[in-house]
Amino acid sequence: MPRKFFAFILLIVAGFFLGGASAASRHSQQASDPVFAKLDSIVKTLSDITGLEQKHAVPYGRMNHKQLRQFLAKRLKATLRPEELHADELSLKLFGLVPQDFDLKKSTVDLLTEQAAAFYDYQEKRLFMLDTSSVTEEEVTLAHELSHALVDQHFNMEKFMEEGPTSDDENLAHSAVVEGQATWLMMAYQLKKSGLSPEPTAEMLKQATDSTEAATADYPVLAKSPVYIQRSLLFPYSEGTRFFDAVYRKLGKASFARVFTDPPSDSGQIIHPDRYFAHEKATKPALPEWKPKVKSKNLADGTVGEFDHYMLLFQFIGKDEADLRSPHLKGGQYRIFEVGPGKAPLLEYVSEWDSAEQAESFFSDYQTILRRKWKNCQATPSADDEFSGRGDNGYFIVKRNDALVTSIEGIQSEEEWTQLRHAQPAPVSATVHVGAF
Repeated sequence: MPRKFFAFILLIVAGFFLGGASAASRHSQQASDPVFAKLDSIVKTLSDITGLEQKHAVPYGRMNHKQLRQFLAKRLKATLRPEELHADELSLKLFGLVPQDFDLKKSTVDLLTEQAAAFYDYQEKRLFMLDTSSVTEEEVTLAHELSHALVDQHFNMEKFMEEGPTSDDENLAHSAVVEGQATWLMMAYQLKKSGLSPEPTAEMLKQATDSTEAATADYPVLAKSPVYIQRSLLFPYSEGTRFFDAVYRKLGKASFARVFTDPPSDSGQIIHPDRYFAHEKATKPALPEWKPKVKSKNLADGTVGEFDHYMLLFQFIGKDEADLRSPHLKGGQYRIFEVGPGKAPLLEYVSEWDSAEQAESFFSDYQTILRRKWKNCQATPSADDEFSGRGDNGYFIVKRNDALVTSIEGIQSEEEWTQLRHAQPAPVSATVHVGAF
């Protein structure tokens, strides 16, 4: 699923950029602000836990909410082109993951400022606290953000987050590494400061991840956002923390570096750490080989991973089916065209499953998803391995071939739709295994 927007949000939430503050706010408070008495102590404790040496002091500054909102708007404009935001928003709408009237850009700044307390910016290499935050009240938050700063001194987090990922789902996996490790270290910091072993217990991890998932109600803007937006923002913290703990239990201190030097490649590896240890990567099954006869523009393409399929099933069928079905996904891809002078959107999609039986079950699920995401879904008589008809965006055709499920949605020509119903399905790909730890 498209993640330029989410990559931007997570880069901001994981860190902060001081470009909107004046030089005075960056430096003049350092002599009197009590936060400076805490910074070195917190980083020293984090360094002891991780074995990562602090190479230099972390620059620091403050900002008020007005400055924060101004900067976020400026950074959003500079980072994401309008066509990228449009493609992200359209992709989410075509899959039915957000309402058709959802405005992705409009909600961005409010989402980012709602939970602001302290931030670390990978571009400016600087820690920032809002001027309403107290160092005493926010010490645990500072431990989280200074974890980012310490790791950044060793592994270049801007490159890791922006240049490293080669797919949408890998981007989500990298976000989970960054936030999961920092959340784990935040708990470890609390334990070490209390004189205890800095290894969070299973109960602590459960409480932390449960509280993260339950915190949505405390933030009105987030609570009113579509559930896919909510879960996309929470996934790196909840699932990322569980993932990092699994890596730490296996590798010990080496895990603090290993997750950056040999990072997970997809959300499936985050959800199932055993796949990460085995280097079992998601497949990239072939999309339907078809293009509309009229002039069309390739607007977007990317991966659809386990998290995305979980959310599709969760939203349209229910948690039980999502829990049961999504772990059997091997990989998925999508592509979006704008077709004809009216720029009608067309979605091509394929998913591969670990057996023909699982693909058949998802094939049935996807029929339910189509019926529920559209206001109108008129199916035509079809073979057992085909579901076709007309939906809100035009004609559609869904096929199952062995372990593959393919779909083309938004066909404008009845003639082309009829031809596609008789086309040969795409071949099945294979999962790649590349060694193990």
